[in-house]
Amino acid sequence: MRSSRPESENRWGADPAMALTPGGKVKWEGGIMKGRRAANLATVGALLWCLSVQPSAACTLWGAAGDAAAGGGTLVAKNRDWIPDHRQELVVFKPPTGHAFVALVAVGNDEPGVKAGVNAQGLVIVSASAGQIPRADRKKVQQKKELMRHFLTTCASVEELLKQIDRMRRPVFYLAGDRNEIAVIEVAPGGRRAVARTSSGTLQRTNHYRDIDPKGFARKPGPGSRQRYARIEELLKTNATPFTLETFIRFSEDRGGGPDNSIWRTGSRPARERTLATWLVAVSPSGRPRLYLKTADPGEKEHVCRLEVGEALRFEAGSRISLSGDLCGRTEP
Repeated sequence: MRSSRPESENRWGADPAMALTPGGKVKWEGGIMKGRRAANLATVGALLWCLSVQPSAACTLWGAAGDAAAGGGTLVAKNRDWIPDHRQELVVFKPPTGHAFVALVAVGNDEPGVKAGVNAQGLVIVSASAGQIPRADRKKVQQKKELMRHFLTTCASVEELLKQIDRMRRPVFYLAGDRNEIAVIEVAPGGRRAVARTSSGTLQRTNHYRDIDPKGFARKPGPGSRQRYARIEELLKTNATPFTLETFIRFSEDRGGGPDNSIWRTGSRPARERTLATWLVAVSPSGRPRLYLKTADPGEKEHVCRLEVGEALRFEAGSRISLSGDLCGRTEP
């Protein structure tokens, strides 16, 4: 079975170009703008043009469910891309009430916190930035703090997660999966949301909107986001199903788009965004979820961890799972 289009597709074209209308009087001589004002306006114009087409960060999300996933159940994957200015930890959470979960946590940068997680019930949630909305505008939107932690604690399934969709206010993309289905949730400014879900097929997102009309968005879809979307879509369409964990690992390592536009990004400059982690969970219709985690923290060698989520949840709340320890190499898929 090949990748299938989910329900509720609202397709759209490119975002209109952002207009630049500087004020004040400008002196023209022979068709050329002169003076300091001209230089300043040219600089501002170039800056606004760059902002209109470049995403602030990048991630690639993809998943498979039902007949598209080996053994049934689901596969949920995220390549996490960010500036290499922090480290990442695999942390055990055991709230006083609700579900225990294991999460990938960013530590030491200006946006710390849970970036991907899977709970004891088999619900997996990952997220990606909405690159068409400037970061400052995204952060202005008020919502419950540590929202992903809340969802992993209180929800056992995609259906339960969608019952709390009104809590999702800040522009973002979510990919969630449980034992039976996967869903993509797009959250846009003004409370707009769109959901695509399937129990037999595939879904993918990068950092631009697919199901919500882009009218009024500050930025066009970035070329890197479009290129990564096209590549992961191609991989899902042209490879034989059902997909296995190993197939998705191979997809996560794809570097065909160069250092800045591949699914696994290495960055064309030392401080440029790059792939820092692959988070991939296989959730069977019954049995324990299995996690594959690859990290590439700055200044560190790459670590690969494979484990059964239930084994990690035997540790105490707040435990940091060593990515080079025995637990990470104990269970092979």
